[in-house]
Order: sequence, then C-alpha cells, then structure tokens
Amino acid sequence: MREITIGFADGLITPVLNGTFLDGYGFRTSPADSVRDELHAKVMAASDGEKTVLIFSLDLLALIPDLYRLVTRQIAAVTGVPRERIALNFIHTHSAPCAGGLAEMPIDWDYFAHVGDVCGELALRAMERMTHGTLRTEVLPERLIHVRNRRGRDVMDPTIRAAAFRDREGKLRGVLCTACCHAVINTRMSVSADWLSVLNRSSSDEAPFLFFQGRGGDINPAGVPGITTGEEMDELIETLGGELAGPVTRFAADPEPGQTVSGELGIRYEEIRVPMKPFEDVPVLEASVKEAEREYFAAPAGERHFPLRELQWRRKMLDMARRGESPDLTVPMQLVTVGESLAFAFIPFELLTLEGDAVERILAGAGWSADRIYVCGYSNCVNGYLAPREEFPYGGYEVAGASHWFNIPETSEDSADAVTDWFRRNV
Repeated sequence: MREITIGFADGLITPVLNGTFLDGYGFRTSPADSVRDELHAKVMAASDGEKTVLIFSLDLLALIPDLYRLVTRQIAAVTGVPRERIALNFIHTHSAPCAGGLAEMPIDWDYFAHVGDVCGELALRAMERMTHGTLRTEVLPERLIHVRNRRGRDVMDPTIRAAAFRDREGKLRGVLCTACCHAVINTRMSVSADWLSVLNRSSSDEAPFLFFQGRGGDINPAGVPGITTGEEMDELIETLGGELAGPVTRFAADPEPGQTVSGELGIRYEEIRVPMKPFEDVPVLEASVKEAEREYFAAPAGERHFPLRELQWRRKMLDMARRGESPDLTVPMQLVTVGESLAFAFIPFELLTLEGDAVERILAGAGWSADRIYVCGYSNCVNGYLAPREEFPYGGYEVAGASHWFNIPETSEDSADAVTDWFRRNV
C-alpha cells in the first residue's frame, strides 16, 4: 500500500480597508473602521501519487455560489488542481468582508479574487512541501464549556477533535482540529477572526493549525450575557478561544508519532438538487409584497434597512414564482477521504447539530472512528441553514428567517434528507 504525502501552508488574507463592508450582522450598514486581528488562509495538500487534493481553512464567513466559483477558479488557474479536488471550509467569523451572507450588501470582488490568488500560491507551497509522515488523531478529553444551543434545545457537540501530522524525522508539519460554535462574539466594526484568533496565534507557515467549522449552526458562545463593551467581548474571545487553542496546542506538542498515512485519496464531488419550500400561489405572494411595502414605508426614513431586506426577499420570491422557476437549489456536495486516516464531509450549508450528527453516523457506520471524522458545514458555497425535519416543529430563524438574509427560498422538511441521502450513497 503506497504512502500518501501531505504538506501545509499558512498565509494572510486580511483586507486593506477601503470601504470594506463586513458580513454577519444586519445592523452593520457602514464600512469597517479597523482590523482587530489578521485573517488567515491555511491549506493542507495531500497526494497519493496519482491525484492531489487541496483542503483549505479560511477566516471568512461564507461564499455565495458566484464567489465560490471565482475563488476556486483562481486556485485552479494557479495550481492546475480542478475544483472537484479543492475543498473550502470557512470558520464563519461574522467580522470578515461581505461575501453574500447579507444579500445586497457591497461585495469587493477584487478582494475575493485576491483570496483565490493567495490560496493558489499557498497551495503551491504546500504541494512543494508534501512529504511522507505519520498522523495522530484524537477526540481530546477537554470540551468547549462556554457554548450553548441558542434554540433552547439540549442537543450540541462540545467535543474537540485534533490531528497532528509529523514527518519521518518527527517534525510537526501541520495540525487539524474541529469543534462547533458560532464565531459571533466580535460585534465591533472591525475585521476579526473572532474567538478563533486565539488559535491563529499558535499557527505559522512552518506548522499551520487548520480549524474546520462543524455542526455549529445552532451553537453560540455563552458565559458573558449581555455583551456591551469591548472589554467583555475581548474577555469572551480569549475564554472561548482558549478552550480550543489550549488543548489543541498541548496535543500538538506531544511528540508521540501516529500512524503512517497510506492508501488512496477518495474524492466524491457532485452537484445535487436540494428541495426547498414550494412557493405559495402568486396572489398570496403579491399580497405578501404589498404588506412588506406598507411596513417599509411606515418605518422612519433612517430605520428602513431591515424592512427593505425583507421586502426585497419577498419581491424576489414573487418574481421567481411568476417566472415559473423552481425554488430548489443546486449545490456542490463533497466527500474526501485521506487513505484510512481521515474522512471529511464538506456540506454547503450552516449545519444544525442534529443534521451533523446524522452525517457522522453514516461515516461511523462505514467504519470511521470519531477521531477521524470531520463533518464540515460552512463549506464551498453556503446556502443558509440546513435544519433536519426534527427541528421544524420548533420553527424560528434557523428554519425559515435566515433564508431571507441570503435571499434564497426557505428550506423544507425534505432539504436535509437530500444531503444525508447523498452521503449514504457515497460513503
């Protein structure tokens, strides 16, 4: 059985502030005024001698489909690696440049082309560094403590998983880790990697620490209620960030070697149809638009940002229904296995806990142990929340309202089933 070679690289994608709008919060209606901390792009390149895969961790909120195509085309142009073998995962910081998570807010397309350029150069560096070695994987004994299920549910995954790759001489070349919590602490007008900025301090180009955001769509930071000051924000960033960075850096410092990474790279990539909630009849949608228009014009002139977003969403749904378009989405699904060492499920939605758990059970049923499974939401292009049918009786923002900000149709009870069924067929 042939050995798989692996290499890593880490670089910066911090924007130059020039009217840069930030993603994640609808109340931000003016450009960023500062940089709290740098934004990183990190990559792991792996090759089995016949094909190469590039797996990125990016300090961004998300990418809409057009931006996903832009970034991956830039990477492919530089590296020659096709999109099907490129995986992008976003830490989902709500303090990165607008990338479509807030529909109709200004997007700096030149910036995202630059992100793709940087990622391509980093990928080349990681490919040049690819070497044989060992990978040690573990579900760490520590847990995230300052997290909660914001929907009032008792379901969540506070575990931290980590993997350390060392070359044959025992030198640490790169670290992977995953956990589940929204990066929503920093509400300033500043660019930031939020609580994951703490982990970035341990990362270097020589030994990058890649974080993969998991099933955290319904998981928020907890512990400092009513954050109102910069000091409280910074305190929680350090607290929650330390709960991840401390255990992961201690794990990485252990020189114990893991197992030789061998076998083949498994890559499944397919664009599939995900059923969304059917449109209501056109007369009903027309009445809904009229209602939203009344609410918009009734709002004071300086307070129309939020009602305009809702009005525009209703108008778009009406336009689609009038044209006879389907509300269903076409999204890229991706599964990457690195020999028998790691399995990555890259899912182009914000995953709620139960849906992430369902995908993990499929991988576990195929023989993958928990320490080798990375269920990654917020991957490639992000299309709002993916709520499993068990969540629909609870309703709320994650089931319906979030789609309005993305300016896409609402999810249906069948949406998540289409994703889990794809993994059942492909694992």
